[in-house]
Amino acid sequence: MHLTEAAALELLRLVGDLHVPPEVMAEMAYHRMDWSLPDWITLDILAPAFAADAEAWQQAGLLDAGEAEAIALARQIDAEWLLTDDTAARLFAQELGIEVHGSLGVVLWAAAVGHLERPVAEHVLTQLAPPLCGSRAGSWLKRVQPWTKSSLP
Repeated sequence: MHLTEAAALELLRLVGDLHVPPEVMAEMAYHRMDWSLPDWITLDILAPAFAADAEAWQQAGLLDAGEAEAIALARQIDAEWLLTDDTAARLFAQELGIEVHGSLGVVLWAAAVGHLERPVAEHVLTQLAPPLCGSRAGSWLKRVQPWTKSSLP
């Protein structure tokens, strides 16, 4: 969602197949009424066992609905990695053995491998700060933003 807010969702086209569960789609539509699922993103329905896991994690207060479904989907499809900027989801997924990356990592990777020129990457990093502001990731991003920009190729 944060890459969408930073007008950088297209970067995810570069990382491979992208799958989202229904709750993530619903959250995107709720927060951005003009948003529709791009044709390069696959909407996957959770199998009953994985849906039950997601529901249990949510009811236990471990995760929000979108994060719970995203982690369950990552397990269902044996995803190479999970994209989340949510700290609790990140830690939970890592405990399950799922590799996790955030929006900042996607931007830095895209710049490092030459998909983004430095000025564009700097702009995206600047745009990422406001959506992340209310989160731990946002306060962390503000602290490291000068370093991240200086580390760009």
